[in-house]
Amino acid sequence: MIMAGVILVVSLYLLTLFFVSYCRLQVAAGRRVDLSDSAREAAGIEGQGVSGEEFQRLRKLVDLCPETNGDAYKLGAVRAYHAFLGMVQMLFGPMIPAAAAWATNERSGCAYYAAVALDARIAHTRRIYERDFLGQ
Repeated sequence: MIMAGVILVVSLYLLTLFFVSYCRLQVAAGRRVDLSDSAREAAGIEGQGVSGEEFQRLRKLVDLCPETNGDAYKLGAVRAYHAFLGMVQMLFGPMIPAAAAWATNERSGCAYYAAVALDARIAHTRRIYERDFLGQ
């Protein structure tokens, strides 16, 4: 019985490490993309950065646009990562200021990822509109 518990704990730990690594990779890839002016205007983003507190608003805007290339899974993972980071910030922030700073930075990256996804979906919607309604 003890061995089963150890296997469960190790498995959950490794799954969490994989999840965090996958999400950090997605966020890092998103940070390398420049947002278009139209996406900045549509999302109400001023300047270069995006606050982690804007994630929920940006995600709701993304949900208004048609899905592109099956990006819903990646967005769902980043959404869960954003929530995970919020827990890290809340639980460890008072004791470990560096953890809070890291979580704040990563949450900002999650929000930027949502803005990049919004930009991609806006561009996709425009292509659909031009193809179907303007015949181009």
